[in-house]
Amino acid sequence: MKFQCIRCRFTWGEGEPEVDGYSHGLCTGCLKDALAPLYRRRQITEGNFDCFGRSSGFCDRHDCKYREICLALN
Repeated sequence: MKFQCIRCRFTWGEGEPEVDGYSHGLCTGCLKDALAPLYRRRQITEGNFDCFGRSSGFCDRHDCKYREICLALN
């Protein structure tokens, strides 16, 4: 199925949108932009660094609740 980001209109996946249409959602970049402020506020509230989405694929904060999703979005 073809997917199209509702924010930036980026298209990915395989299929025939003329026949099947598009499934809509957020691409990885837009999802990261949407989640970052929310998770950063939560990190501060929990007494942690507000670093969500700022890593370049490495994170030594193994106790962070958001570590897995953060690294998956990078």
